Amino acid sequence: MKSFKQYLRENESQLMLRNDGHYDVHGLTPEHLSWLGSHPEVLAAKGPVTLTLPEHLPPLPVGIIGPSLGDNPVGEDQVHYANRGGGRPYESRMVHYGGPDKTTRMITAISRPHAETGKPFLITAFGGPLAPKEVNDPSHTEESRAESQKFWSQHALIAKSDKENQR
Repeated sequence: MKSFKQYLRENESQLMLRNDGHYDVHGLTPEHLSWLGSHPEVLAAKGPVTLTLPEHLPPLPVGIIGPSLGDNPVGEDQVHYANRGGGRPYESRMVHYGGPDKTTRMITAISRPHAETGKPFLITAFGGPLAPKEVNDPSHTEESRAESQKFWSQHALIAKSDKENQR
C-alpha cells in the first residue's frame, strides 16, 4: 500500500488534500481518497456529504457509538470525559468499547473551496454519519447547542485502547 505522501505526489486531482496525515487517523486509504476525489458531491465543495462506499473499497472504522449507528443509547454511567487533543479546549464524552471493531460502509466527507486556490479541499472524511458538534464546543450557537445536547446525551466517542495509544 502506498503512503499518503507518495499518493499525494503521484495523483494530481481536482480535490486538494491535506498532507498532515489526518486521513490516516480515520482509516482512509489512498483508494478511499481517490474515490472521494472523483465524486461530484465532494467536488462541489459545499460542506458535509454522507455517502455509501462502493463494494470495491474496504469498510471504515467507526469512532462513535449510539442510536444513529443502530446501537443502544449510551448512558452517563457508561462514559468518561477526556480531552482528545487537536487543540480542542474541551473534554469529549467517551466510552471504552469492548466489542468487535465497529466498521461501516458509510463515509462522511467535508469539503469546502480552498481559501487561496478556490479548488475543492477535503477538510476531513471519516466512517459513519455526520454528528453535531460536541456539546462543549465553543463555536455553538444557542440553537446548535440544543441539537448537540440531545444527540450527545445518547452517543459517545469510542476511546482508543491502551494498545492503540502506545503506537
